[in-house]
Amino acid sequence: MKQLAIIGLGPRGLYALENVITELSQYDKEIEILVFENSKEPGAGHVWYEGQPNSNWINITERALTGLRCRPKQHFKNATIEAFPSYHNWCNFALEPHENDTFPPRKKLGKYLNERFNSIKSETENLDLIKYISAEIQSIIHSNDKLILKSETESWQCDDVLLTIGHQTTKTSDQIKAWQQHTENNSNLQVFADAYPVTQLESTRNTENITIGIRGFGLAMVDIMRYLVINNYGNFKVVDNSTFKTVYYKTKTQHLKLIPFSLDGLPLAPKPLSENIDNWYKPTKSELEFFKSEIEAITQTDETATDISFIINPISKIASRIYNDLNQNAFNHSFSNEELESIISNCLKDADFKHELLQDETIAAYDLIESYVNMALGTEPISLDFCVGQVWRHCQPTLYKAFSYAQLDNEIIEDVIALDERSKRYSYGPPIESMQQMLALVDAEVLSLEFLKDPTINMINDGWQLENEDNKTVTCSTMINSVLDAPKLLDITSPLVKNLLKDDLIQPMHSKLGIETSDDAYVITADGKRDIPIAVLGRLAKGSVIGVDAILECFGPRIENWASAYVNKL
Repeated sequence: MKQLAIIGLGPRGLYALENVITELSQYDKEIEILVFENSKEPGAGHVWYEGQPNSNWINITERALTGLRCRPKQHFKNATIEAFPSYHNWCNFALEPHENDTFPPRKKLGKYLNERFNSIKSETENLDLIKYISAEIQSIIHSNDKLILKSETESWQCDDVLLTIGHQTTKTSDQIKAWQQHTENNSNLQVFADAYPVTQLESTRNTENITIGIRGFGLAMVDIMRYLVINNYGNFKVVDNSTFKTVYYKTKTQHLKLIPFSLDGLPLAPKPLSENIDNWYKPTKSELEFFKSEIEAITQTDETATDISFIINPISKIASRIYNDLNQNAFNHSFSNEELESIISNCLKDADFKHELLQDETIAAYDLIESYVNMALGTEPISLDFCVGQVWRHCQPTLYKAFSYAQLDNEIIEDVIALDERSKRYSYGPPIESMQQMLALVDAEVLSLEFLKDPTINMINDGWQLENEDNKTVTCSTMINSVLDAPKLLDITSPLVKNLLKDDLIQPMHSKLGIETSDDAYVITADGKRDIPIAVLGRLAKGSVIGVDAILECFGPRIENWASAYVNKL
């Protein structure tokens, strides 16, 4: 009997298990499935686990989680796996289009995912055909058409492997290494090289007198910020539910100061307040079809593309129409759709492009955040770049589907990924409430935005001295790295990935990208062959596919395609 190993059972691995069971049942085929996961909460994995604090929020509106569909009743060998509800039905979600969008703690979704997994396990764990193994696979050896999986203490044999492992450890940057070395000579200094789990900061957050530097100014920084300040000394209070206007109040004195910084110093832009406002930026069905066809005309038929205009041109056309339709809700202007297309195209091609319709990002960071908040609320004229960022978010699922497995030069693929990453300051933005909390902390003199843009950092006896362009300084005794590493395959340090690379069982698409895979998710080896029965879904395949980090992509067609291809080849 054939054996399949699924390594990693976060959301993507859970959906893969469900789909392969469905396919096997449909064709009345039997295999043995080995499921490897070493976290305490299979289904949720390390990102969504229930044990994390309430301060870690989802950054996608709960309304948008329609992709977490119900699982129908399944019959597998002698077991009946009962249906499991969609996320919305599970939590009785209901929201009117005019009501404020909700962004619950990540642990809430983790509870759903773990329950969904347990509903399968409870019905199948006594079957000979499925084995659930709590182990970390450290190497895979390909020998005599079999794959040998090894942990530190045991080994297993199988015919096929599906890797759905998520974020992996990477090489420590020279900057972080230098910071760590600096703490060796002073026990009063601390460095946290990774943002998560934020609970590692539990003792730090209740220190009475401390100044903390936070490297990075993205979503992980927001999680860290919120965890550190909701403590024994203070908390937030929303004073206006219609705008999420927030104050930070202290129940007793704490001299806590947070000093975030990044290379560009630019803040995230929050998502629109409600479905009604979000619909301002929504392309029509025909516009999305146009976008899809323009991309596929290049990715499926033309291997000679020299730039990414095949993406920039159609999205510029769509966004120009939408911006003009905003009328009085947009910056006052008299540009035609064609003129706007040209401005948007220049903006997407050049991150430093300036124009009167683009938000002035040289203003004070506090004012910039406040402006983005008001745009998201629909109470302030909307800049062209804010609009384009929201339109891009609506177009992302189409982009991810149409562009994945594109047969283009690696440099073109890298450029597309880079543009999508740049868009995430808008498209992956946090809830309005998160940014209102940031403003409240500045008002309470807990958070400083004075050192945001690439400060000079000197290591001194008391810690790290940050100096801004106005020659103002601040000294931090603790440094936290909130920059999450990109999935650059050659920088990953986990034993499994290093061993796969060493044995030439996987190869990167490009030195800056992830594993090269075919459209059925199986790896393409160094000699271009597809004879290694290892499939990869998720973050490690970044390059072959894009959009791999989004939760909705964990329940999407890529997983379904793999399951269908796997069962068809049995």
